Amino acid sequence: MCDKRVSEVLKLVTKDENFIDYKIQVHGKTERGDGYLGKVTFASVTGKTKNEDTKELNLVVKTSAENELLRNELPIKRFFELEIYIYEKVIPTFTNFQQEMGFESDILKSLPTCYLTRNFENNEALILENLKARGFEMANRKIPLTFLQVRLVLEGYGKWHAFSLALRYKQPETFKRLVKNYGNMWSTYISQVKMAHIFFQYYEEVRKFWEDDKNVASITFSESEVTSILMSLVFEDLDHAVILHGDSWTNNFMFKEQSGKPVDMSLIDWQLSGFSSPILDLSFFIYPCVDTEKYKNVGQLLKIYYDAVCGYLHQLNCEPMDILPFNTLKKHRRKFSCYGLLFGSFIHT
Repeated sequence: MCDKRVSEVLKLVTKDENFIDYKIQVHGKTERGDGYLGKVTFASVTGKTKNEDTKELNLVVKTSAENELLRNELPIKRFFELEIYIYEKVIPTFTNFQQEMGFESDILKSLPTCYLTRNFENNEALILENLKARGFEMANRKIPLTFLQVRLVLEGYGKWHAFSLALRYKQPETFKRLVKNYGNMWSTYISQVKMAHIFFQYYEEVRKFWEDDKNVASITFSESEVTSILMSLVFEDLDHAVILHGDSWTNNFMFKEQSGKPVDMSLIDWQLSGFSSPILDLSFFIYPCVDTEKYKNVGQLLKIYYDAVCGYLHQLNCEPMDILPFNTLKKHRRKFSCYGLLFGSFIHT
């Protein structure tokens, strides 16, 4: 059964994609609780186009929550506006930039195609390509990621962040316009719903659970320090800031396998995107999502990421040492990793 809003936006896509004879099928929705900011519906459109070609689209339809009470409590409109901005403005700007740098292939090809966005009062929506049709699947969030999966995520962030770094260096005015109104969505969210105290409580619970671990015991934050990390730290040292994914936990990575091994990764769900140090994405990923008992050498993980950044900067005709020296990244790690530690406590408590 297709609700009215989903039906409306799907019909708009059929028009944009030149369907004249088509069938819309709904294949399911996210489980209750997985999409509390709205609904996520899986659908397909099959039929013939004006050119008499047979065509099939496998789609993900994201529609915002309409409940007035919920919308008053949460910045739902801003969440959707951010993701719409990523697909309408940021990705096209990066794509144009890579073409200007002489690329024939699309470095960002693993990201889903966006077919439609809608941003009306209390009525926001996106229709995206369902990457499952290309062989991508979500990882099981109850099972630790393998090292190959971890490597792909780190390399994926290296690729994504390299575009911000290169664009700032090559076309500073374009980059300035692109990030003009960017902030940090997590800070906005935490402030609006007054969550800083909850983060502190979860952090304290984790410290008590691991009180016999000297490494954990040595990391102490007061409640005011936790608030400062979440609300203020993210706006410091913006000379090397990048457009962040912002929600770096397992459910927002999709992997493609060949012969039982992951070979590609796509980032999904950009509703908590922000603008800050790349370490925010990395620490948010490493501490909650990577088994650091198994992969103790976090420095090695940082080097995998940095090698990817350097590789893509070279491809974008930039010299990495002029833009993000490894020592600068290591300084950022020392300063900003506390952000990921707090989110690790929040997610796993």
